Amino acid sequence: MARAIVMPSMGMYTEEGVLTAWLRPGGTRVAMGDPVAEITTEKATFEIPAPEEGILHPLATIGTSLRVEALMGYILRNGETAPVVGGGASIAQTSGVLAETSSGPKPDAPSGGLLRASPVAKKLAAQHGINLQQVKGTGPGGRIVEADILALVSNPATAEQASVPAADKPAADRVPLAGLRRSLADRLRATLSTAASTTLTREVHADILVAARRTLSGKLGQAPSFDSLFIKLFAAALHERPQLNATIENDHIVRFKEINVGFAVAAPNGLIVPVIHNANSASFSEIARAVKDLADRALTSRLQPAHLEGGTATISNLGVHGIDAFTPILNGSQAAILGIGRIATRPVVRGGQLVVGQTCVLSLTFDHRVADGAPAALLLDAVARRMTDESFFHSLV
Repeated sequence: MARAIVMPSMGMYTEEGVLTAWLRPGGTRVAMGDPVAEITTEKATFEIPAPEEGILHPLATIGTSLRVEALMGYILRNGETAPVVGGGASIAQTSGVLAETSSGPKPDAPSGGLLRASPVAKKLAAQHGINLQQVKGTGPGGRIVEADILALVSNPATAEQASVPAADKPAADRVPLAGLRRSLADRLRATLSTAASTTLTREVHADILVAARRTLSGKLGQAPSFDSLFIKLFAAALHERPQLNATIENDHIVRFKEINVGFAVAAPNGLIVPVIHNANSASFSEIARAVKDLADRALTSRLQPAHLEGGTATISNLGVHGIDAFTPILNGSQAAILGIGRIATRPVVRGGQLVVGQTCVLSLTFDHRVADGAPAALLLDAVARRMTDESFFHSLV
């Protein structure tokens, strides 16, 4: 039976991508896992692997905008023919998700309607104040591409006609709420409107954590990131208090058996959340190496879909940006996210005496539908106890 190649999920903030290349010609025999296509999103370029061994049968055309789970092509067995899709005219719905195809021209989008433009075209248009509603796309299916914007920019008279009209208001730069920012806005709004988000905060002594990082630096040959340490701390706490390592599906609370912790990275094109799988059972050295590798990939747009999938909880560290405390927003349908504030020297009380110490503020946002405040407080306490426990860090070596 033909095996479908579909557009994979690229993480919580990406709903579609553009097929930029077929990496093997149609009719080529490929092995399972061989890269067969290239997808570009607002965040990165990904290679799509063959789901099994067989003959590659592409369907989607280069330049096609594909939503998650949209049909791209098939892997066929010897002598097998591909199923007829949509009467042979276009790629139709797959798993209820529509793939926009470039099999023929499409009518222009109405004023104020949905615009189809490549990520590069959107960025250039924003930089030059071009109103995309006034641009006629020459790409597949009328999609606005980079060349369309460059043509306008090179012709000042035409660019002026397509520029964003001035209004009787203070001068300002106008940046379209599109692409990744639109996805972020939609997903965050959906999370806030669905989950019963509640945030607990707690200031925790961090002297032992800082000292342990110095010790681990000598053992590992380089300083591990604080993200690595907090991933291990949070994973251990979730193992002890698993109620919030969960999600809600329909009318059920689903508690995950794996503890896969995502960590937020401020990549050049926006927020992205790589995932450390089995963070509770993985050694700290494995986590430290994986965090460094995934962060580097995120910053250079080299992440693969598998790097973003399967998260069950998340950490977000704004302490590196000088933030003392904040309210993190839940990552998609997950039930818990740990916000980490900066580690700073502050006055603390020890043994009834006011002394100088290092502390940081932890903020745990959780979905109150999944658990009440007490289990969430106990989860945060499980993190805090380990932060002040030398034996916990000794076990990481």
